Amino acid sequence: MASSVNEVIESRRDGVLTLRLNQPEVRNALGPAMVRALYAALLRAREDASVAAVIITATGDAFSAGADLREFLADRPPVEHALERRQLGALFLLIETYPRTLIAAVNGDALGAGLGLVAACHLAVAVKTARFGLPGVRLGIMPMTIMPALFLALPRKLGMELMLTGRWLTAEEARSAGLVNRTVEARSLETTALSLAKAANGAASLPRLTRL
Repeated sequence: MASSVNEVIESRRDGVLTLRLNQPEVRNALGPAMVRALYAALLRAREDASVAAVIITATGDAFSAGADLREFLADRPPVEHALERRQLGALFLLIETYPRTLIAAVNGDALGAGLGLVAACHLAVAVKTARFGLPGVRLGIMPMTIMPALFLALPRKLGMELMLTGRWLTAEEARSAGLVNRTVEARSLETTALSLAKAANGAASLPRLTRL
């Protein structure tokens, strides 16, 4: 059975919780409402002993276009921008110390903060047509919030290239670089992610995950 809270749809199967970003009309941008919804869902799952692993995926043809650049570039009070960055930072801090296996099932482009979300997850599976990049740098927007996750997941020189040039990676390049574990056809994405979740956790719950 699935339940929907607008921005994020939750469903469960065999102890695995799937969180589906659900704003395809804005390519699942990680705007304030989406960030709050995802944070709340992960917080609930963290405290739920019946959840062994969490898969994060999305509706539509994009995983996440990152921050909504129209909002970011809009003429708004600086305190609003600061608050939004703080909320996004809190989401990544939660993920950094998350005790359950987190798997990104990347159904399309993962850009900006969306790329950071993939990098922060413990494991990732992507469709072969997915692309990964930091388009905001071409507008002078440096991805400070996601840099720690990005440089943990990518070789330093490649991370610097993405950040300084705005180049995008193909799914195969992302796999070769270690950003994603596997690339698959779209029809196999969710079953592959579910199988990976089960394999990661085995027949019994693993000890709580911690960052080295």
